[in-house]
Amino acid sequence: MRTFSPPFRLWHWLSAFSMFGIIVTVLLRKTVMHKEQIGGIVQTKLAELGTVITDEQAVMIGKAVRSPMWDWHIYFGIAIAVLLVWRVLMVLKNGFGFDENPSMKRVYMLYRAVYVLLAVMSLSGLSLYLKFAGESKELVEGIHMYIGYALFAFVAVHIAGVILAERSDQKGLVSRMISGG
Repeated sequence: MRTFSPPFRLWHWLSAFSMFGIIVTVLLRKTVMHKEQIGGIVQTKLAELGTVITDEQAVMIGKAVRSPMWDWHIYFGIAIAVLLVWRVLMVLKNGFGFDENPSMKRVYMLYRAVYVLLAVMSLSGLSLYLKFAGESKELVEGIHMYIGYALFAFVAVHIAGVILAERSDQKGLVSRMISGG
């Protein structure tokens, strides 16, 4: 049975928390905190009070209302980038620590691909935040968004894989990720 070191466990749970934060902020942005949704509510309530604003003004207010929530997306993104650097440093120091089981080799290849996606995601997010994208902004946003969808899928596959592992020969995987032993 594989054991997990305290630094790895801390890295794992901080990464999980940060990914959860990223997912929540994206889901909020796409649903109840959508700029047009918020703008429409503001527009309706102001109209009830006798004040009329344009659709553009309503969207501008919607963006302002959700801005603090979107700041959290940026904070979680920075955390993911820092955690990725930490993970790379752990690998450089200790190696991947993978066993030679053929089925686990496929799992580890998936993790390597996820680390590459996280690197591209972090760089694209940083490029958007620092406004380095320039004329390529729409392309960079698209890359950032589609990698985000791939990472959301990875989270689902990861959770399903953990559930399957717990039901197979790797019983106790979750408790080892919590306690280390």
